[in-house]
Amino acid sequence: MVGAITINTILTFGAILVVLVVGMIVTYPEIAVVPIVAGCLAVAVLVPIVVFPFTYTIWGAIDLAMHPLQPAEAADAARAVAARSVGSGDERSPGT
Repeated sequence: MVGAITINTILTFGAILVVLVVGMIVTYPEIAVVPIVAGCLAVAVLVPIVVFPFTYTIWGAIDLAMHPLQPAEAADAARAVAARSVGSGDERSPGT
């Protein structure tokens, strides 16, 4: 969980930085502070909410790359999936 929050924080700060730099470049001769700050605040609120589910996936991929599955773990997962499919009652029709 901490890794997902870290990824979320990095993405949010990066988006705030992009808004800040682009806003300053676009309004350079007389920098419009209020619109830039408003944009940064909007990004600071919206980006963490929008990207939160994706950060779990990103962190899961990073964690799996750092700690690959061991053969015993893969075998345990295969047994659990097989037990779930046998015990779930396959009486459903193929169309459901």
